Amino acid sequence: MNTFLGLGRKHVERHYRKTRNNFYLHLRRIKKELPVEKKEEEENKVTKMAIGVAGGFSVDCGKKYEYEEINSLVILPEFASIPLPNSDLPQMVKISIAAVLSADSAARLEEAAAMSGTWDGEKRAISRHAENLLQLDTGIKVPPRGWKCEMCEKTDNLWLNLTDGSILCGRRFFDGSGGNNHALEHYKASKYPLAVKLGTITPNGADVFSYDEDDMVEDPYLTKHLADRKSVV
Repeated sequence: MNTFLGLGRKHVERHYRKTRNNFYLHLRRIKKELPVEKKEEEENKVTKMAIGVAGGFSVDCGKKYEYEEINSLVILPEFASIPLPNSDLPQMVKISIAAVLSADSAARLEEAAAMSGTWDGEKRAISRHAENLLQLDTGIKVPPRGWKCEMCEKTDNLWLNLTDGSILCGRRFFDGSGGNNHALEHYKASKYPLAVKLGTITPNGADVFSYDEDDMVEDPYLTKHLADRKSVV
């Protein structure tokens, strides 16, 4: 609490031995998915693949999360934990705790907002392909529903390639479930790098995978990339 230095548990004891600082603020955030009401799901049914327009993906589509914060004061070397807030703490200790929490609040809110649309709770990097992504006018029209893989007719775990509009299934998992690797095979043959997972698109983003970067990425131009696909009702 003297340095604003963040430490994991396995390093905090070493820091205590080095500095003899006894007091540490333990901050925990628990991400919880909020339930979606059935009525809300009905109202938000998609009739076209677009963002922020009538019949498109509304602001309320997709998963929503809340963050529960559990804070405590930990005293070393015993790792004694005092749940917060606690009115019995000395005034100087309460002032120090308030200073740490208020200094960090803006950054934590920004991070929480950025993570709320991710599938793993980690902030994603912007893809290097996003700004100048090649988009081909292939004449492919993407329907609002009833999607299936062009190669095997699977109807789940489907990915829309943002270059040519192909809809193909995802990777096969170790247990044999998942897809049949057709989206990956398409990338190997075409080198078209970005694909968005159907069913995850919201005005705040979507699950976009870069095969070239081999990771989930952020596509800040996703609205344009979907519009250029000339999707139809």
